[in-house]
Amino acid sequence: MSRRPYATDEQYERWFMAECCRCGRRRHKSGTWPDGYVCRTCSDGAVRTRGTCPGCGQDRALPGHHPADGSAICTTCAGFSQTFDCSRCGFEGKLLGGRLCERCTLTDRLTTLLDDGTGRVRQTLTPLLDMLVAMDEPRSGLAWLAMRRGHPGNASQILRRLGLGQLPLTHDAFHELQPWRAAAHLEELLMASGVLPAVDKYICSFQRWLPGHLADIADPEDVKTIKLFATWHVLPHLRGRADRSPITPSIRRFAAEQIKHATTFLQWLGTRDSTLSSCGQLDIDAWFADNTENSRTCLRPFLNWARKSRRCPQALSIPTMKISRRPALSEDERLAALGDC
Repeated sequence: MSRRPYATDEQYERWFMAECCRCGRRRHKSGTWPDGYVCRTCSDGAVRTRGTCPGCGQDRALPGHHPADGSAICTTCAGFSQTFDCSRCGFEGKLLGGRLCERCTLTDRLTTLLDDGTGRVRQTLTPLLDMLVAMDEPRSGLAWLAMRRGHPGNASQILRRLGLGQLPLTHDAFHELQPWRAAAHLEELLMASGVLPAVDKYICSFQRWLPGHLADIADPEDVKTIKLFATWHVLPHLRGRADRSPITPSIRRFAAEQIKHATTFLQWLGTRDSTLSSCGQLDIDAWFADNTENSRTCLRPFLNWARKSRRCPQALSIPTMKISRRPALSEDERLAALGDC
């Protein structure tokens, strides 16, 4: 039984379905062209085909089929009764609502999202708008705006918050957003357009990862200590390294490993009824004896920082790193560790 109040199944089939003249499948009709009914998939692909028409020699969209050899030709040579010209800019191609091309549609949607509430795009976001509108494939931009529609934190929602000034234009603000992939992509676009200052992508990756790691630590004092270590030691070292040369994935990985091993060490001290401020040489020696050289290398920067910042007894002796012929760490990580010792 049909659930459509306006047509029975038989009527719907007769009115809206037909065999496509291009692919031969029975699909929803998108239009009637000189060579027959065409489905939406074939229609979209045809109007996006561009080149020099073999019939008239003009460079334009080529949705038609030459009756002799089936080659792509323009609407004029194919005898189309309809046109595919944008009602605003005149570009010939795929048309959306209001007979606007994909680029004009993308411009309208971005303009609405980045509106500061006065009917104008927020001035500081104009470079982002210009860059997005100029992309080679505007349909990719439309797909990006429609992605995860209805889910919190999608690209459209973040852009709207930026337009209204509800989201600060800072890297720190983006590092706290979820889902992080959508936030990271938009952050990269803002840097590419010059709205945000350029920062090494691996530093951004580390800063996005850190809040999630801190949220998994149960002890508030451990959270405070790890956050201080990351803020005053790990991040400055990453930024200093980025000033000298691009950060590699192994350097980014070593930065995270320092945080993870420092967290594990603090939790281990807790099992021994000890803390960072009260730990003794026996604690240090026991931990180093029970762990691998890789783990020791990752923990040394934290212990040296804690000792210099007077967060653990300054009299503690931190065993030095043994460099073997086959180091467990990569060359980048080994050099970084040597610089931290």
